[in-house]
Amino acid sequence: MSRVLITDDSLLQRKTLSAIVAEAGHQVETACNGQEALEKIRTNPPDCMLLDMLMPIMDGIQVLEQLESQGVKIPVIVLTADVQEWLKDRCLELGVKTFLNKPVKQDHLRQALENIFSATVPTEAPC
Repeated sequence: MSRVLITDDSLLQRKTLSAIVAEAGHQVETACNGQEALEKIRTNPPDCMLLDMLMPIMDGIQVLEQLESQGVKIPVIVLTADVQEWLKDRCLELGVKTFLNKPVKQDHLRQALENIFSATVPTEAPC
């Protein structure tokens, strides 16, 4: 079972996303800001992270920059209501796998998670 860290300052978003992720068969952990997310990643890195861009204390870009500076590689799905071109470019430079617009549609999130986890599953080498 894959672990997904949902990082969003909105309790409603965390609850909504948690339900979708759990229903898709993944274990859920949540953080209400970037600083809390980094602490959780340091102690027990998740297999994937859903990351809001606009949060107090530490925003999504700051989280991505910290992960890069620490050499931490986690597949990240950015969740945002406003993806400006410069923001999208910077996120891609920092290794973001995909973007989902808020409010997130259940089928889009399920597909994004499936794409990430199917890409990370090792395949058997032919004999």
